[in-house]
Amino acid sequence: MAPPQPDVLSLSVQPTPLELRRCSIWLTESCQTQAVPSGPAGKLDLCLNEVLANLIDHAGAADFSAPVDLSLELADCGDRGLATLTIIDTGPAFDPLGVSRGPLPRSLADAEPGGLGLLLVRRFMDERSYERAGDRNVLKLGIYWPKGP
Repeated sequence: MAPPQPDVLSLSVQPTPLELRRCSIWLTESCQTQAVPSGPAGKLDLCLNEVLANLIDHAGAADFSAPVDLSLELADCGDRGLATLTIIDTGPAFDPLGVSRGPLPRSLADAEPGGLGLLLVRRFMDERSYERAGDRNVLKLGIYWPKGP
């Protein structure tokens, strides 16, 4: 007997600021219907918004003719669940996980806008991977949560 296949939900959107809310609603509703707890789901949503905003702002994604493909895969890992969000785009090659950040500011007054979102992605996600597959960026972000008794 083959092992059970994980549930996979998907959405394709145009890379525009107007689609950010649609993506967030899709992810929130998908997590709710798949029983992902609100804490991990909220962290996934924050990371999704950060990645998409960076894609739109810095990669010129608003001019892309190809959609951004999103998928959410849920897996049973024994005593915990795993939600993996995959974001695929056709923008210029860019590994957001390889971006190095200087030292954190000592105070809010010393902080400059930008750059902290990718730090949140690194801190919130338990699993992170990036690859360039042909002409596409493939970013995978995963988060675990303990299953109840």
